[in-house]
Amino acid sequence: MNRRKLCLIVITGLAVMLSSLFMACTKENKEVPYAPDFTLPMLDGSNATLSDLRGKPVMLTFWSINCAACQFQMPYLQAFYNEWANEKVEMLTINVKDSAAAVLDFITRNGLDFPVLLDPGGRVAAAYGIPGVPMTFLIDAEGILKAYKIGAFQSRKQIEEALAQVFPSLTLTPKPKVAPEIGSIAPDFTLQTIYGQIVTLSTLRGKTVLLNFWTSTCPACIDELPYFQTIANKRSGNELVILAVNCGENNMTVLTTVDSLRLSFPVSLDTDGEVCTTYGRGCPTTFLIDEEGIIRAIKDDAFKSPEEIESLLNSLK
Repeated sequence: MNRRKLCLIVITGLAVMLSSLFMACTKENKEVPYAPDFTLPMLDGSNATLSDLRGKPVMLTFWSINCAACQFQMPYLQAFYNEWANEKVEMLTINVKDSAAAVLDFITRNGLDFPVLLDPGGRVAAAYGIPGVPMTFLIDAEGILKAYKIGAFQSRKQIEEALAQVFPSLTLTPKPKVAPEIGSIAPDFTLQTIYGQIVTLSTLRGKTVLLNFWTSTCPACIDELPYFQTIANKRSGNELVILAVNCGENNMTVLTTVDSLRLSFPVSLDTDGEVCTTYGRGCPTTFLIDEEGIIRAIKDDAFKSPEEIESLLNSLK
């Protein structure tokens, strides 16, 4: 039995038995379950070969554009890539069966910059025996399949925990974070809105951004949200983006609040609190970010009126 056939039996067999949990690729057979090697084109026209990455663990994720679960986990893949990829872990994603033009449009529109390989015919997906997307494989530094996950990750933390479980010797020590100040570039992030759209802060360059952090258990936060709606109604053009980030609450809780207040501006979910922690000022806090992505003002408490928000916006003139 060759290595490729062995891997396919291990992967598909475990998938049937254990569904969407992480699990080790093990078998009593003494043959080693090496990850099937491949060479695929990347969006920049170069090629990537899996075996060239020997020496580091690899996280390999298969996905497609028209896959809600794939879109759901994109912000978490991007957050993981920003923090760890290529330093401790090589991260590759393989798009299955979409055109290069469609993939380029999708990742550009959503501000994603992790490596994307193209498998338009599904040849590599078939070699790995995937039952669907998204699906992620963890491969060790010697190219051996160690574990896989069917379905989407629910947070960056879940990705890190999976890697720690599969690769106990891998040390993922968080980098020290410094809260952003006036005059600094606003830390980039990618989050999903309550309606599933992907929002990446850096894609809003060229527009003024009011970035507000809030929770539904904060009365001052709830009091000021209608003021932002008043400004959104008044400034309906494309020069201003009001983006509210909810810290740590689930979609249903946030959606209930948004519906009750009749908010129409984008509200994003930071369910694991990663972005809120990065900005580091509690709730409510609002950052005024200019067209170049630079923080121009910080409001550490609630606005008392729409006029107060207007005054802050006018300070940019």
